[in-house]
Amino acid sequence: MDRTVMIKKFTPLLGFLSIFAPSVASGQPTDVPLRLTVDGAVRLALENNLDLAADRLDPQIGDLRVSTANGAFRPNFNTNLNRNNQLQPPTSFLIPTSTRNDVVTSNVGIGQRLPFLGTTYNVGWNSTHTVSNSFLSSYNPLLQSGLSLNLTQPLFKDLSIDGPRSQLALQQGNRAMADTRLRESIVHTTAGTKTAYWNLVNALANVDARRSALLLAEELVRVNKAKVDVGQSPPLDMVSAEAEVASNREQLIVAETAVRQAEDRLRMLIFDPTKQDVWKVKLEAVDSPRIEPFALDLDGAVANALRSRADLERSRQEIDNAKITEKLAGNQRLPDIRVNATYQASGLGGTQINRDYSGGFPGIILGPGAVTPFGSVLNQLLSSNYPTWVFGVSVSYPIGQSTEEATYARSRLETAQAQQRAKSAQARVIQQVRDAGWKVDMNIKRLDTTRAGRELAEQRLDAEQKRFEVGISTSFLVIQAQRDLAQARTNELAAILAYDLSLVDFESLQQAGPAGTGAAPPTAAQTLQAFPAVTATTARPAGTGTTSLIPGGVF
Repeated sequence: MDRTVMIKKFTPLLGFLSIFAPSVASGQPTDVPLRLTVDGAVRLALENNLDLAADRLDPQIGDLRVSTANGAFRPNFNTNLNRNNQLQPPTSFLIPTSTRNDVVTSNVGIGQRLPFLGTTYNVGWNSTHTVSNSFLSSYNPLLQSGLSLNLTQPLFKDLSIDGPRSQLALQQGNRAMADTRLRESIVHTTAGTKTAYWNLVNALANVDARRSALLLAEELVRVNKAKVDVGQSPPLDMVSAEAEVASNREQLIVAETAVRQAEDRLRMLIFDPTKQDVWKVKLEAVDSPRIEPFALDLDGAVANALRSRADLERSRQEIDNAKITEKLAGNQRLPDIRVNATYQASGLGGTQINRDYSGGFPGIILGPGAVTPFGSVLNQLLSSNYPTWVFGVSVSYPIGQSTEEATYARSRLETAQAQQRAKSAQARVIQQVRDAGWKVDMNIKRLDTTRAGRELAEQRLDAEQKRFEVGISTSFLVIQAQRDLAQARTNELAAILAYDLSLVDFESLQQAGPAGTGAAPPTAAQTLQAFPAVTATTARPAGTGTTSLIPGGVF
C-alpha cells in the first residue's frame, strides 16, 4: 500500500484536536475534563504517539535506501581539462636541440551500467591542442580529436542478475516490509489505546463500586448505632460495622489510585508526554463497553489473518529476498564470458608546415601552409574518416571448488529455512486467532454467569437487610452479604472488561502479530496480565444500593 494513502487511511485527524481537545491543541492547561470516546482516543494516538511517529520514518528511510541502490544504474558524467608545458632536452641525434611542447587536453565522457542484461557502456570524446618547436612536427599548432565507444556484454555470469541489481531488488523488498511494519505499528497503537481506554473505564467503575460499598457499610453503622443506643444490639455489632467501613475506605483509596495510573497510561499513548501540560488534562471516558454478543466466525477470521497479517506479508517478502540471494549466488557460479566491442574515430587538423624535401629528410621548413580548422576535425570524427574497430571475448572461470559453490549451497538452505519459517508463522497465526476467538466465546459466557451472580447477590443482600430490620438476622450476615455483592459486581465488570479486551485482541490479531516487548503498546491480553489488580478487582456500578450495574448505568 502506498505510504501516503495508508497514513491518510489510518490517521483522519484534520481538525480533530480543535473538536475534541482545544485546550490540548493550544498547549494550555485546563480544569475542564476532556470527554473522550474510544475512537477519539485512537485518533489522538495515531496523531501524537511518539513511537508511531518514529515508525513513520521507516518508509522514508526505505525510500532513500532504494534510491541509493538505484544510484548504481545512473549515468556517470566525467570531464577534465589539462595543460602540459614541457621542455625536453636533446636526447636523440634526430632532435639535436631542446624541444618545447605546450599541450592543452580536454576530455568529456559518460558511462553507465544498464539495469538489465548486465550491459555497461562508456562514451568519450577528447581533443588536444599542441604547440611545439620540434622540426619533426607536420602541424604547428596541431589539433587532434577522438571519439570512443566501448560496450561490454556478459553472456553467462551477471547476465540475468548481478550484485547491483540484486541489491536494488532487496532494498525494494525491504521498503515493502517497512510499510508492513508501519501498518503493524498502527494496529498495535490502536489496540493498545483501546486497551488503555477500557482499563480506564474499568478503573472508574471500580471507584463507583467501592463508593457504593462504603455507603452501604456507613448505612449499616448508622443502623447499628441506633440499635446499640436503644439496647437492641450488642456493641460488638457496632465495632464490626465500623471495621467494614474502614476496609471499604482503604479499597476506595486503592481504586482511586488505579484511576490515576490508568489515566497516565492512556495519556502516554494519546499525547506527547514530553509536554508537561498534557499531564494536567483530566480524561473523561464517555463510551460504554460492549456487552452484546459477538457473532464469532473463526474460519473467516483465520482466512482474513492468513491473507492480510503484516508479519505473514513480511515472511513472504523474506522468502522473495532469499530467492533473490539464491539466484545471485547461482548466477555467480557460471563462467564469466564477456563480449567487448570498441569503436574509435580520430580527426587531425591545425596549421600544416610546408617543407622542401629536395635536400632529403627531414626537409627544409618553408613556412606555414594550409589550415585545417577545428570544425573540419570534428567532421572527420562524425564522418568516420579514420575508424578503428575492436572486438574481443574474455573468459574467466575458477578451477576446482569455488567459494561461489559454497555460497550457492548456503543460499539454497536459507531459502528453505525462510519457507519453513513462513509455514511456522502461518501455524502460529492460526493458533493465535483461534485462541483469541475462544477467549471471546468464553468471555461472552462469563457475562451471563457473572450477571446472574450479581443479581443473586443483590437479592440476598436485600433479603438479609429485611431480616436484619425485623431482628431475625445479624450484623455479621449483612456485612457478609455486602461483601458478596461487592465481589459479584467486581466479577461482572471484570468479565465485561475481559470481553471487550478479548474483542480488541481478536480484531488486532487478524491484522498484525502480538506486540513485542519494545516500545510498541501492549496487547489487551498482555495488559490483563500486567495489571491484574485493575482487571480482577475493579468495578463501576451505575448507582448505589441494589441498583443494576449494567443496563442504563454510567457506562
